[in-house]
Amino acid sequence: MKSKSGIRKNLGYQTIYQVLNTCLPLITAPYLARVLGATQQGIYSYTASIVAYFVLFAKLGTANYGTRSIADKRDDVEERSKVFWEIFFLELLLSVFTMLLYFFYVIAICRDNKLIALIQCFELVACMVNINWLFFGLEKFKITATRSIIIRILTVIMILLFVKDSNDLWIYALIMTLSNVLNMCVLWYYVPKYILKMKIDIFGIWRHFKPNLMLFIPLLAMSVYHIMDKTMLGLLSNYTESGYYYNADKIVNIPVGLIDGISTVMLPRMSYLIGANQTKEADSLFKNSLELTVLAGTAMSFGIAAIANEFEPIFFGPGFDACIILTIVLAPVLIIKSFSFTIRYQYLIPRHEEKDYTISVVAGAITNFLANMALIPNLGALGAVLGTLMAEFVACVLQFISLNKYIKMRHTLMNCLVYVFFGVAMFGVVRLVATISMPIVLKLFIEIILGAISFIILCFIYWKSTNSKMKDIIVNASRRKLD
Repeated sequence: MKSKSGIRKNLGYQTIYQVLNTCLPLITAPYLARVLGATQQGIYSYTASIVAYFVLFAKLGTANYGTRSIADKRDDVEERSKVFWEIFFLELLLSVFTMLLYFFYVIAICRDNKLIALIQCFELVACMVNINWLFFGLEKFKITATRSIIIRILTVIMILLFVKDSNDLWIYALIMTLSNVLNMCVLWYYVPKYILKMKIDIFGIWRHFKPNLMLFIPLLAMSVYHIMDKTMLGLLSNYTESGYYYNADKIVNIPVGLIDGISTVMLPRMSYLIGANQTKEADSLFKNSLELTVLAGTAMSFGIAAIANEFEPIFFGPGFDACIILTIVLAPVLIIKSFSFTIRYQYLIPRHEEKDYTISVVAGAITNFLANMALIPNLGALGAVLGTLMAEFVACVLQFISLNKYIKMRHTLMNCLVYVFFGVAMFGVVRLVATISMPIVLKLFIEIILGAISFIILCFIYWKSTNSKMKDIIVNASRRKLD
């Protein structure tokens, strides 16, 4: 009971944080669209995509490897401390080396927007002090969530106070990067409570390089369809198309945090259960988590697509009509990510099945690169969106095939696909409301309310008729108060 209560509380903290993460961009995105404009946002998107490659090499696979390693040694403070310092110093050394390479890029290779590119180097400073993985491994999500909430709110306030026109792009970049540095530094205050001071040697540090590298390879491949879309748009199209894609991607990925938050909480728990040979409990927990995640992803996917025509003109203002079709086409990626995130972080990685994970994302990366090369020159941002969908789908299918070798998922898959039909029905209800003539703000409000009600009613009818556990899981979670 204690472990289940801990999962509920951690999910609660992550949900609160991710809900705030969802709400805050609803304040900043329309403001920035009007103040900076599509072209300036495209510049920021392009320069951020470049530094993101350097960040990948600085971190390797530490986010997942560090979480899993700490979870494995959670009950032994000396072993935990030893592993922590070894992984941290490996991350520090890699970050310093990568920062030197980035400075070379800015000085010798970068031709445009050098100031923005230079400011982006603070993302690498954040990598040097990043120890989120320690607290994720210990399942101390209250610490990471509360700190992030405060800093996120301060970031929004700073943006609204200091970013006033298109000439303030450098201020926006500085606020965003420095907030990440502060976010990471604050965590060090809590380290002495969980970690002992220990002497380590270079061999202890080096032993983590290879397993870290094995988790880095799929992360590098994933970057092709998470980061390279923006890079290739800047190279094969123009900054305006990149700005359209940046905003559509931002809207669709606002709720991704909620999906990712579930897997963030479950990764250390699944690693711990598997390490303790509690495989039956781990498999049962995985199936329930997958259904819950797909339920959330499906509702958000069809919901975003259904209201895009009314929402985005209000949200972004004039000049961003192109974002509507991009958002509608990109929205199904939330359903695909619901499957792939859960399989990846709650089954393959905790069970050290890096090979299957790597094959799937490399295949997705190749698909995305080829699709981008073929589609972006003629279709611009829409080509990048189609490439992303293809890549995510290919990777997800391969991960599901790998999963099915270890655990039978037919019944759970059928349960998950039912929610897609409910999403289609919700979409139909919303678009029916859209045909009624009324003020656009009132129409949007009614669409959201009736869409949510229709989806919830269909879910409860289904749960009641099939005696599904999902109703009890959701109802009990909603009633549980955080300590």
